[in-house]
Amino acid sequence: MESDFVLPPRFSLNSPYLADYFGIWSVYEPVFRAIADRCNGMNLVSHMQSSEVRAAVNERDHRAYPVTKDGIAIFAVQGPMMKAVPSLEAGTSTVRLRQQIRDAKRDPEVLAAILMLDTPGGTVKGNADLAADVAAFAATKLIYAFTEDMTASAGVSIASQATKRYSNNESALYGSMGTYSVLYDESGLAERVGVKVHVVRAGEFKGMGEAGTQITEQQLTELQRIVNSLNDGYLQLIATGLKRPVEQIRAMADGRIHIAADALKMGLIDGIQTYDQTYQQLVAEVASSKPPSQKPRSQNMADQKVPATLAELKVTFLKSTADWRESQLEAGASLSESAVSYAKHIEAKAEEAEKVHAQSLETAKVEAKANAAKEAEEAAGKRAAAGGALGHKPVTARGARGGNLADKDEYVESGDAVEDFNAAVRVVAGSNPGLDKRQRAVRFVASKNPDLYQAYLLSTNPGKRQSRLIAEKLESVGIRR
Repeated sequence: MESDFVLPPRFSLNSPYLADYFGIWSVYEPVFRAIADRCNGMNLVSHMQSSEVRAAVNERDHRAYPVTKDGIAIFAVQGPMMKAVPSLEAGTSTVRLRQQIRDAKRDPEVLAAILMLDTPGGTVKGNADLAADVAAFAATKLIYAFTEDMTASAGVSIASQATKRYSNNESALYGSMGTYSVLYDESGLAERVGVKVHVVRAGEFKGMGEAGTQITEQQLTELQRIVNSLNDGYLQLIATGLKRPVEQIRAMADGRIHIAADALKMGLIDGIQTYDQTYQQLVAEVASSKPPSQKPRSQNMADQKVPATLAELKVTFLKSTADWRESQLEAGASLSESAVSYAKHIEAKAEEAEKVHAQSLETAKVEAKANAAKEAEEAAGKRAAAGGALGHKPVTARGARGGNLADKDEYVESGDAVEDFNAAVRVVAGSNPGLDKRQRAVRFVASKNPDLYQAYLLSTNPGKRQSRLIAEKLESVGIRR
């Protein structure tokens, strides 16, 4: 029997946990290098003792998971995954997420769940435990994994435990399965500067890789053994979750990250669709499923059209209304007949909700178009009054000739947020950049000029709901207006 989740003594989540940063990571390499670069030159101890950092970590630690009116729990898996709440990035605590998943599993009001994933992976510590809790939830209730743009490395082992897996678009990134480590042989450099490093050890492999020492074949063999062992456990998690032979997974785990369209062909995900489609699919699957605990009568009794009691209707159809249950009692409907009626009832509500949603989208489009026109007119007036000056803060291009993007011949403000943002990215990335270089350029321009970046996102994603999601997304990564 599963017990309540209890934290070990002296293990606190609501304060940064320094040792996490120096453990073994299972993460998409470009993102990890960015995190490492950010740490270079930083006084990490002072950073973690900062009152602002502690307040931000404490707020994320106590953030509750939402449960929708349909009984769907939403779990956010965003940023790097670590055991304690990350301080450098708005990441995810695997320990806190495990607590939430166990709570939702026991909660009778929670009928299913969605894992919202946008993560490069995280530390090896805590990953297998989180995967086990996701698998335990999936054994009793439906849980979908939905990728918003990226699920990599340790994130794949978590998503693989879900009932089904989906990505938001064909270009979303999924994979980076594999394990590697690096040892730097700096003995030649030490010799050239006249340094001789002596490692006094008790144990043949203690001090392996110490700066200035020579890396031996035996040490490389030992490191390969560790890498193979970690990789075997990681691949076994994925294979178990996907119910596929581990050798099939091993053949695909070459370290590459794939776009979702290729991940779908490889069988790593089940489809590419929007979040709304995924949510409605899960709600429909919950409504059509009838767990044994919700079937107090035998199938023979249902076949005999024995009228259902009020208690049975409440247990079997948890989200039903009092009016609907009263209608079934008056009709003398059996459980099987009530199931048909309830399905039609839910379908009618879904159709009505779709109509309301479509109408609200149309209204939002009209309002967004009117607001955009008004804002463009006001911006044009301000630019004219300022003599054509930039409508936003100039972005400094590191190493760029002239210093500011505003000084570059290639960057001329048009007044259109999309054109201005793309022009700024081209200045930083250069002509014909690769995907990785363009992504770095986008992140650079966004961090230097969040106002322009938010205007770009809002221009390409109109609507009140999209505006709210964009604002929440930017705030979660530290970009606020």
